[in-house]
Amino acid sequence: MFRRQWALAVMIMVFSQTAPAATCEVDEYVTRAIGIEEPWLENAAYLFSQTANQAGGAWVLAPEMDLRLSDRVGLEIDPPAYVMNYPVGRGPAAFGPAGLGLKVPVPQRCNQLGRGRATIVTAEVEGQFWPAPQRNAIDGAGSSITAQVEWAQLWWPWFNQGELGYTQRVGTGVTSGGFVNTSLGRALDATTAIQVELELDDQLIRGDEKRGLEGSVMPQVAYRPGPQWLLAIGEEFAVRENDWHPQISTMLMAEREF
Repeated sequence: MFRRQWALAVMIMVFSQTAPAATCEVDEYVTRAIGIEEPWLENAAYLFSQTANQAGGAWVLAPEMDLRLSDRVGLEIDPPAYVMNYPVGRGPAAFGPAGLGLKVPVPQRCNQLGRGRATIVTAEVEGQFWPAPQRNAIDGAGSSITAQVEWAQLWWPWFNQGELGYTQRVGTGVTSGGFVNTSLGRALDATTAIQVELELDDQLIRGDEKRGLEGSVMPQVAYRPGPQWLLAIGEEFAVRENDWHPQISTMLMAEREF
């Protein structure tokens, strides 16, 4: 599996020299989903918040930064997320792993962007590093390498986003497995959009030590208070195989382009 991950990384480096310029400025039409990496390259900073709406939950605060190094290469930087368990005293607060990803656009169709039509596909390899998983208070966090393909499709006022990939654990704390995440959204006007996000993966290890499925549904609303700002709120309903009582979380996202 490591050979496959490195082979994809080499392919991305090759694409960075041959891929078409990333001139699709679709972020003016497509509202980023809270839980999906956007395929377009941009300079932006994000702050994510997740609050579990049940007793014995946790609050997560996660920053992120995207950099457009050129028309052909982008960089994703994930500083460590902060996790605080509640009620206070249930467990220590902790910082999660740090991440770094390389993004390269592959062939895209943007020649009809003025008519509200566009397609973007991007390949990304991302590594996450966690130096001390034995002291980690974050369930399922650790060192890993993820290879994924991201896409966005625009038929104004409708749009679709998604990502499909595989995570390979490095050490302990992470379960290797594949995932798919997609969303369907609609712009209500120039500043407001709604969408629903769906996620499914096989990175669950059940109580009988067998691999299982888990997923979530997240309806969300986004609002642009200004040309460089995006605010979004969503309610996530997550379920696991053999346990169909949803875990409900409130998700918030703030984006600032620069």
